[in-house]
Amino acid sequence: MARHRQHVDALVGERLRSVRKRRRMTLGDVEAVSGGEFRISVLGAYERGARGVKVHRLLRLAEIYGVQPAELLPDDGQGSGRDDSSSQRYPPDSVL
Repeated sequence: MARHRQHVDALVGERLRSVRKRRRMTLGDVEAVSGGEFRISVLGAYERGARGVKVHRLLRLAEIYGVQPAELLPDDGQGSGRDDSSSQRYPPDSVL
């Protein structure tokens, strides 16, 4: 069970790094935009898979990155049909 969790943490970390880089943000940028809510060291640990991300923190990162939360989760390998395009915003503009 612990191995599975470590594997999932690593996959989520890869997604977090990929989305952040696609947004052309550094770890320092995320720390600054979040007002210090996310420290560089913690973000790095998330991205390396060395630390699991709690759901509320993952939702907040999705908000900061302007993506759907599902985009930060690993593909289930089942063809989930999830749209990973960076044009999707969370929350949708229609909600704002």
